[in-house]
Amino acid sequence: MDENDEPIVFDPVDSLAVGAVGEPGHRVFMIQADKGSARLTVVVEKEQMALLAMESVAFLEKLEAEHPAWTPELADTGAPAVPLEPAEPMFRARLIGLGFEPDRKLVLIELSERRPDTPGDASEGLAPELAGPAAAGIGAAGSTVARLYATPAQVRAMAATAVETVARGRPRCPLCDQPMDPDGHRCPRWN
Repeated sequence: MDENDEPIVFDPVDSLAVGAVGEPGHRVFMIQADKGSARLTVVVEKEQMALLAMESVAFLEKLEAEHPAWTPELADTGAPAVPLEPAEPMFRARLIGLGFEPDRKLVLIELSERRPDTPGDASEGLAPELAGPAAAGIGAAGSTVARLYATPAQVRAMAATAVETVARGRPRCPLCDQPMDPDGHRCPRWN
């Protein structure tokens, strides 16, 4: 991100959705947020979606343990799952970060188009899919960064939908654990 590029900020989101389009084996996974009449759709990898779901729930549980007074807001599961609407994606996320704004009790999901490329930057040593928001804010020139502020209930609903979406993929081979295509599977264990 160069100094003229401003991040895309939805603060707070009206809705937060995840999903996939296409047939198993050829699906495109996306995160989508709405704020007023604006819609942001970002492509993510299947593994990123699964990791985001798992890390989001663990992140909220950690916050509950550290701040017992916040438990009612953090444990709220009242937000309904929102379906993914057909839309043209703006970019492909290479880095996803999680944060928390304690004053407003909002979760920050930060999506960055490119990973920082310079040695010794803030993301060094962090998992590329889930480095912190501070690391995601440092991008290469021309990269796009989106910051989505959502309630814990919206994030929990998003995580549950992400788990279901990932699980709807191709069945796994019981011998090699590789995905099986509908037209057949050449299992390497049958040599």
